[in-house]
Amino acid sequence: MNDFRLLYVSKIKSNINPINDLYDILTEAVNFNSLNEIYGVLYYGNDYFIQCLEGQKDKVEYLFYEKILKDPRHKNCEILYFENIEKFLFSAWHMKYAMIHKEVIDFFKHYHNDEFNPYLLNSST
Repeated sequence: MNDFRLLYVSKIKSNINPINDLYDILTEAVNFNSLNEIYGVLYYGNDYFIQCLEGQKDKVEYLFYEKILKDPRHKNCEILYFENIEKFLFSAWHMKYAMIHKEVIDFFKHYHNDEFNPYLLNSST
């Protein structure tokens, strides 16, 4: 199997309009991902992104290294994991946007973090 899952975090650049740029990011993601059989989900909150991408390794790598890392709307991109997978978790969505809900905030508070900050995630959380 050559399918992979990549999870990364980034911070939104402070000099942009988050609502317009978030809409543009999602529109671009759905278009690109549907053409390249990439699936995933994007969370946004407190000026942070956390995104999970699934698909063929070469296509996911191209998307991350050639598009996301070069996108001026992101800064401080960091891969949390990139691993081979047996099946997709998000095959129903070429890109699903999910707002940060109370359960996510509660999860971070459980680990003594007062706010959503995906840079604080690690394999034990």
